[in-house]
Amino acid sequence: MKKTKILVADDNRNIVELVKMEFEILDYDVVTAFDGEDALKKIEKENPDLLILDVMMPKMNGFDVCMKLRDNPKYQNIPIIMLTAKSQEKDKFWGRQVGADEYITKPFEPEVLEQVVHNLLEQKKSGEMPHPVTKLPGFASVQKEIEWRKSNSESCEVYNLFFEPEAFEVYAQKYGRIKADEMLKITASIIIDIIKRIGKNKAFLGHLGDNTLVLIADKENIRPIISNVENEINSLIPLKYDDEDRKKGAISIKDISGKINEVPLMRIITAVRE
Repeated sequence: MKKTKILVADDNRNIVELVKMEFEILDYDVVTAFDGEDALKKIEKENPDLLILDVMMPKMNGFDVCMKLRDNPKYQNIPIIMLTAKSQEKDKFWGRQVGADEYITKPFEPEVLEQVVHNLLEQKKSGEMPHPVTKLPGFASVQKEIEWRKSNSESCEVYNLFFEPEAFEVYAQKYGRIKADEMLKITASIIIDIIKRIGKNKAFLGHLGDNTLVLIADKENIRPIISNVENEINSLIPLKYDDEDRKKGAISIKDISGKINEVPLMRIITAVRE
């Protein structure tokens, strides 16, 4: 049986040898590289199943390697983990922007890396990677969940939950995409907590892209879940704005003609999905 192949690229040879040893013990086939250009050559030659890339490498950094791979249809779905000493949120943000699936900072526990690799390979096997920000299942998983419930004659309802697009985009423009991503992660976390309290873990939450989440639950529980989501998230949102915007209840922006428009603060919108 063919072994799962991993490529590890890092200019620190000690780290490369450590990761190589750990995964070979687990019966993976491990290919190594020590700079970005070498990594690209090895990827083309060896066709690995998953990549572990350092960010700060000579000749080509990990972000550039990742970007080149995502521009190539052949490698658009290969799981990529960024392994680096950088721990600032902006570095994690750029990792997501160029297409990395996970971001692990050094020093790291080998067991944590092993679990992340296992999870990403299982997700790849299922045919769909999770959303890079919220880690929630995507469109294909949402459709499978709906079809599964219908095939089992479950009485369920499906809701879209989203922020009004203009308000969300204006928030991202003023406060930065990192803060907008944080808002999505917080929203997903709150909904998951509400599901655990009310939905008895029988509800399903997915992420369709941009800022639209999908909630699937039985008719008995979905309305209390929706009510709590609206109350808790809409109470939290103003705290994510500065004092001036919060007092006005809006962000002031100029349109292309120079006119000042007031864009209201975000609110979570819930709507039955047709």
